[in-house]
This record gives sequence, structure tokens and C-alpha cells, in this order.
Amino acid sequence: MKNSNLKSINLVQKLRPHENKWVALSLDHREVLGTGKNLREAKQKAEKKNKEYVFIKLPPFDVNYIPSF
Repeated sequence: MKNSNLKSINLVQKLRPHENKWVALSLDHREVLGTGKNLREAKQKAEKKNKEYVFIKLPPFDVNYIPSF
């Protein structure tokens, strides 16, 4: 079943300016609500928007990340 209300989101364009920072995204991932060098800074900025959010830590774009177990 395909949901016709879902539209693709180009996160690359939204996140590129925030390389190597913490980013607070709206729950639908369509809006950057806050960014910061640390989680506290990003949270303070996001709380001012009075919306629910999730965090992501963006790594530097010039490195590869491979998790190890």
C-alpha cells in the first residue's frame, strides 16, 4: 500500500550547512529547528520553536563512518 501523502525530502540540501554539528529536526524531518556545536545548544534553539523534534549528529562530510560491533 502506497501513501500518496508522502513526498520525498531532500535532506542533503537542508543538512549541508550544518556539517559537524548537532541538528534538531521536526518529527517529519522537513524543518531544521535548531543547530549547535553541542546537544545543549541545539536543544535550546529547538525549544524556542515550540515543536516536537529529534536530534541527529552530523559527522564531517569529508570522512567515512563505519560502525564496529
